[in-house]
Formats: sequence, structure tokens, C-alpha cells
Amino acid sequence: MTGPHLLLLLAPTAGLAAVLPALAVQVRAKRAALRERDAAVIAGKELREVAERNFRYYEAVVDEVRHLARHQLPALVDEVVRGHPDAAVPGPLHDFLRSTPVPEHHRAVETLLREAVATVREHAAQAARAGVRGIADEAQTLLARLQMKIDEELGKDGPTGAYHQSLTDIDHFTTRALHTVQRLRILAGSWPGMQRANCTIREIVESARGRIGPYDRVEYTYLADVGERYVEGRVVEPVTVALTELLANATDYSSEPVTVYAQQTPTGHRIVVEDTGLGMNAFQRDEAERLLVRRPLLDLTALADERKLGFAVVGRLAHDYHFRVDVGAPSAGGGVKAVLFLPDKLMGEPPADEPAPAPSPQDVPERAGTTTPTPAGLPKRQPRGTRAARTAPPTQEATTDTSDPASLAAGFERLRNAFTHGYGATDSQGQRHDD
Repeated sequence: MTGPHLLLLLAPTAGLAAVLPALAVQVRAKRAALRERDAAVIAGKELREVAERNFRYYEAVVDEVRHLARHQLPALVDEVVRGHPDAAVPGPLHDFLRSTPVPEHHRAVETLLREAVATVREHAAQAARAGVRGIADEAQTLLARLQMKIDEELGKDGPTGAYHQSLTDIDHFTTRALHTVQRLRILAGSWPGMQRANCTIREIVESARGRIGPYDRVEYTYLADVGERYVEGRVVEPVTVALTELLANATDYSSEPVTVYAQQTPTGHRIVVEDTGLGMNAFQRDEAERLLVRRPLLDLTALADERKLGFAVVGRLAHDYHFRVDVGAPSAGGGVKAVLFLPDKLMGEPPADEPAPAPSPQDVPERAGTTTPTPAGLPKRQPRGTRAARTAPPTQEATTDTSDPASLAAGFERLRNAFTHGYGATDSQGQRHDD
């Protein structure tokens, strides 16, 4: 076995040993090529998936931009510009974009639009209010002069003259026109345009009643010591204007008589107006309360209903002059019960030129209220130095207005004198405006 036979046996083994490394190299090369090919296939598949995802993302973003332009922004314009109460801005179309920056950018666009609308609206409203104030000041001045002229003619004609009743009627219409102008002034950021001396609660109620149309349907009752309490002159006109709005609202929504009464509370006095109309539903009551606790300004760019400015007028006056108005409770007749509350800090003293009530009712022969009959809602604040001294102090006996039409002439004279002397003290220049 050591000869040629052994060599024959070893020859194939040596050849195989020489071939095996080459075969291993080939196998490894083929495997590497297969892996590369598989990796290329996988990479290509992944690239296609990424491209498809990017294309879907692109299409979704284009859809969202189109949705923003065609639906979201128009709905936003309906809400913030046109004031549609049922306008709702829709959300994004694609849920998978909610976690991307796209909704955030859209919200930024919405915010910019809201800010732009608010800025333009405020600038327009400021310009409009300035124009309203200028026109209202001029109209108020002319109406005040007209009322003074009517007063002059009534003085010439006398209470029994042929034109006395006609002049009195004209004076009443002028008074109502003045109140309308006052409403515009107040909502345009100005003051009522009239300064008055300290007045009693009774005079305030009479003055307010004389500024509405159906004054003969307003009946009020008060204890004399309450009705004759004085209110500080600084707030007399604002309170009168606010009470006028409450009376106008009550008589507009009720065809029955409207009841007004004054009461004293531990912390002040309140004037209550009750009607027997339909009352307010929950939505109307909430809206009224919202206006009464705010300090609204007239916004001509968003004025939905010019007939519903009364509570806005009252709310602004209440905020500026620190009294309160509440309409949350229904009246005894199922209508609206409006309560105007005057805290003690707004109460005043009798004017210096008018003697205070005598200390004892036994010093005079007549009860309070008999020497100065209550007119039918048309007040008179007599000129300084001309008020007659009271012959009796207030008593606890309730006084009820009779609404006698025969007393209207005297009532109109009272109201005319109040405006004449009030506007004589008016200075419409240099007042603060809230623009």
C-alpha cells in the first residue's frame, strides 16, 4: 500500500482540498449577491411605501387647504363677521393629520382672521361712535333749545291759553326725543348730557314716567319717607334714564297697567317695576342679565336689532354709576319684575336752598303730600330758590299715584322745568369717551 496504489488514493483528496476553497468563495459571493438583491428589493419596496405615504400626505394636506378655503374660513366669516348664531367651524377632514402641524397652522390662520376682523371692527366702531356722539350732541342741544322755546311760549300763553295743550303735547314729544338722543350718547361712550341737583325718588319716578309714550299706564306707590328720600344729583339723571328704559320695556310688552313702587332695604333703596306681560324665557333672561352686568358700547358693525338697546343702556349706566338692576325674578302677574337698587352711598341730602322736613308732624295741620299733589308722571324740578318749603315731613302712609289726566299739564310743566334747568348746567365738552 506504499507504492503507486497509495498515490492513486491520495490524488483525489488533494484535488478536492484544492477546489473546496474556491467553491466556498463562490457560494459566499452568491449569498452576498442574493442578500444584496433582497435588500434592494426591500429598499425599493420601502421607498415605494414612503413615496405612497408622502403622496397620500400631500393629497391630504391639499385637501385640508382646500377644506380651509372652501368651508372652514367661510364658516368662520359667518361666525365672526356676519354673526350667524348657528355657524360652526368644521374640523379637519383627515384624522391622521390631527397629530401633525397642519391643524396648528390652520388654527393660526383662524386666529389671525379673528384678530383682523376684531381690529377692523373696533376701528370702524370707534369712528362710528365718534360720529354718533357728534350728531347726538348737536341734536341734544337743538332739542334743549326747542324745549326752552316751548317753555317760553307756554309762559306767554298761560295755562288757560288756546295753545297750551298743543304746546304741552309738543313738549312731551320733545322730551321723548331727548331721551332717544341720550340713549345714543350713552351707548356711544358718552354721559347722559345733563346734570341735575339732588332729587327725591318720587321725582325720579315721575321724570322717568314722563319720558315714555303710555305714561298714563304707569302707577306707582311709595311710603312718603321713602319717596321723599333724596338721591345724589350726580346719579339722578343716569338713574332716571335707566328707569325710563325699564318703564318703556314694561309698557311695550304689556297692555295692562305697570306697577312701580319704592322700598327701603337695610343697605339702600330699590325701585321695582312690575308688568303683567308674557315675561322672558330662559334665553332672553340670560341675555338680559348679560347686558345688565356689562359695560357695553354701541357697535354699529354688529348691531343685530336696534330695538333691543334698552338693557344695554341700563347696563352701561349701572356699571358707570354703581347702581344695580336685576330682571331675574318674574312679577306677581307672570311678567317681568325689574329691580333698580340704589345703595346708601348714592343717596343725598336735600338741596341747601330747600328746608329739610320739620321734625314733628304735630307742628303742621296737613299731611305730607296734600299741599303738593303728585302729577301724572311728568316731573317738575323747580328752579333754585323757587321751591316751596314743605309743610310736613314724610309719613308712613303710602301714597298712590292716581294717573288723573287732568294733572298732565302741571306734570309737563314740571318736566319742562327739569330739562330747562338741567341743560342749563350741561357741559358737553371735555367729557371722557370710551373708545
